[in-house]
Amino acid sequence: MLPWIEDFDGLWDKMKQELLGIYNKLKAVDVDNASNVELKYHNWDLKRMYLRMFEIHFLGMYASYNAWMLFEDICKERFGMNDRAPEFLDMMAGFPNKVYDMDRKLWEFGKLATEFGLANVFKENEPEAIQAKLKQSDKGKEWLKQFMHYLETDDVGGWRMRRFVDFTEPYWLEDPSTPLGLVKNHILQGMEYSLDDKRKELVKKRENAIAALLAKVPANEKEFIQGLITLAGKTSAFSEEHDLYCKLMSHAFMRRGYLAIGRRLAQSGTLDQPEDVFMLNPDEIDRVMINPAHHDLRFITKRRRAEWEQWHKTPKPPLFTHRSGIEEAIGMDMMPSGDPVAIKIVVGDMPVAKPELKADMFGICGSPGEGEGPARVLFRHEDLKQVQPGDILVCSGTDPNWTPVFGIVNGVVTDRGGILSHAAIIGREYGVPTIVNTFVGTAKIKSGQRLRINATEGAVYIMDK
Repeated sequence: MLPWIEDFDGLWDKMKQELLGIYNKLKAVDVDNASNVELKYHNWDLKRMYLRMFEIHFLGMYASYNAWMLFEDICKERFGMNDRAPEFLDMMAGFPNKVYDMDRKLWEFGKLATEFGLANVFKENEPEAIQAKLKQSDKGKEWLKQFMHYLETDDVGGWRMRRFVDFTEPYWLEDPSTPLGLVKNHILQGMEYSLDDKRKELVKKRENAIAALLAKVPANEKEFIQGLITLAGKTSAFSEEHDLYCKLMSHAFMRRGYLAIGRRLAQSGTLDQPEDVFMLNPDEIDRVMINPAHHDLRFITKRRRAEWEQWHKTPKPPLFTHRSGIEEAIGMDMMPSGDPVAIKIVVGDMPVAKPELKADMFGICGSPGEGEGPARVLFRHEDLKQVQPGDILVCSGTDPNWTPVFGIVNGVVTDRGGILSHAAIIGREYGVPTIVNTFVGTAKIKSGQRLRINATEGAVYIMDK
């Protein structure tokens, strides 16, 4: 951890530039006009990119997340404070990152659309229809030109998947309806962008909380503890940025490249349709790419597509294990591993019921505070347009696509996730009371029910049953 304590930002910036350099080389390949041999080499380059991306992904993650766990251990031992204590969380919030920059940029485009007299184009149309509607007026064309320029030229911009680890949906530049929908949400909310002011408040609270803790630390240890706090605090920014620069961007370039390969294989009769390429693995593609017309892989892709489609109709287990249940698997396998990703993101601490609070369910504190409002139970980010200002968002979990609604909700309740899960981190950055790891939130709560949450205690109250 020491190099990361000394210069986390420098190391991460260097790695981002390395990734962007790799992506630019992939982008430079004319995949539609490349020869079969060139597409074979492109497949190799995509594999190498993916391996390097995940090396970078986990280096920054384990450096900062292990610092968080080490610092929590010190706080427990010396100050009787775990990482759900408001004083601890105050030290870990208020760091800028690229996700917030992009969210703010989309808000600015919403403001520009309103100034251009285009607000009704967004309000009255579904995201999929907005682009065509904008092309019907000069102002709309000008706005769209500026918007597409941003998607094409920003470091991340349009090279961003809707969700990570899924190639079956288009990336932003391929289908701009997703970012256009986010612009629409900003226009519908009709609110000023408040995150800048919140960030100033968080920075002040962070500085005060760190100063208060360091006042209790012996002089000869202050430098190390300060460095550990700083590195642990990078978890919030890195959690968001590595999702962008690693998973969401890499998968966009993989989708682009493999769809081009899929089109070539479909033209040659190797596959039924280009999208069937996602039912193959890179080694299978490599074997047939030079002379695809001499190969028929449909016997493989048909079987796998049927399995994939069936999987989408089946409830997903939270994990695969030979243990008797999730609690035993967590207690005997995941928690003893000491793995910060498992403990602080995927699994999280187990909620502890507090009968004296008389709550309807309990989770763990992701972001402290209290909130009240109507429940909005969602399972897909595509349904975020249903969220209204003042709602309590209830969901299985969140990812960067859910970030914009944190600016308008009164609270968040998730089924799963630890103190370093996306929902917990974004809740702290937006100052939204957030409870994670309830396990049963989406099962027991119905949209429209009024909720009151005490996130500091992890308590959820259903006001009207």
